[in-house]
Amino acid sequence: MEKRKKTIMVTGASGFIGKNFIEKYEKEYNIISVSLKNNEPKDLDYTGVDAILHLAALVHQMEGAPKEKYYEVNTELTSKLATKAKKSGVRHFIFYSTVAVYGTHGSLKEKLTLTLNSPTVPKDDYGKSKLLAEEYLKEIETEDFKVTIIRPPMVYGKNCPGNMKKLEKLIKIFPILPFNYEENKRSIVHVDKLLEMTNDKIKNEERGIFIPKDEKDKTIKEIVESFGRKRILIKFPQIIFRKLAKIKPRLMESLFGDLRFK
Repeated sequence: MEKRKKTIMVTGASGFIGKNFIEKYEKEYNIISVSLKNNEPKDLDYTGVDAILHLAALVHQMEGAPKEKYYEVNTELTSKLATKAKKSGVRHFIFYSTVAVYGTHGSLKEKLTLTLNSPTVPKDDYGKSKLLAEEYLKEIETEDFKVTIIRPPMVYGKNCPGNMKKLEKLIKIFPILPFNYEENKRSIVHVDKLLEMTNDKIKNEERGIFIPKDEKDKTIKEIVESFGRKRILIKFPQIIFRKLAKIKPRLMESLFGDLRFK
């Protein structure tokens, strides 16, 4: 007897993760793509939906978004969607959160390793709005409404947007780059590994909070070299590095800081 396919509602289906998930698993599931830009959660049809993969979000790369918009999209919209889904009999809610809930872009001073039990002290509205959504989901979770929270670190893969895309552009333009650093390491995750983990949680209806990551953490030098372009890599003079760390702390921590998860 053929096993019944699960029906998965995917929000944010036009985004990088959504498109890749649908392409990879469209034969395994009955997938319903929805746009929360054009539809209110209360107006969606949840009939027969087994799980919701909630990817729609306002992310920190979207420069210039007003503070209120992060909470409107990442917190309130998630709350409305989850509340309606639970009332409609959906059994599983998978929420893409972020490691920004930990409130750090990395450390320039120490080897920084975080775990699921590390304090969540987000510093920006992106991280704060995501953490509030997490807290609400945990409040309404029951045996009949299981919640899975996924906190990805930096994601990479073909046509990946965000910080990896910016780094790729730099590598294409400049033959000499100040990325000859092997001390710092960061946890990152390839989109395929991220999707495999997500699929595993859907199949097994596994509850809890998870941080997907590649087995090997990488230095900024290794990340740059992984793009396959021959570039001359140098180091900043120490005095310049220290000045940049004061002027642009977030940028420098993101590029050269140590941030590992286990």
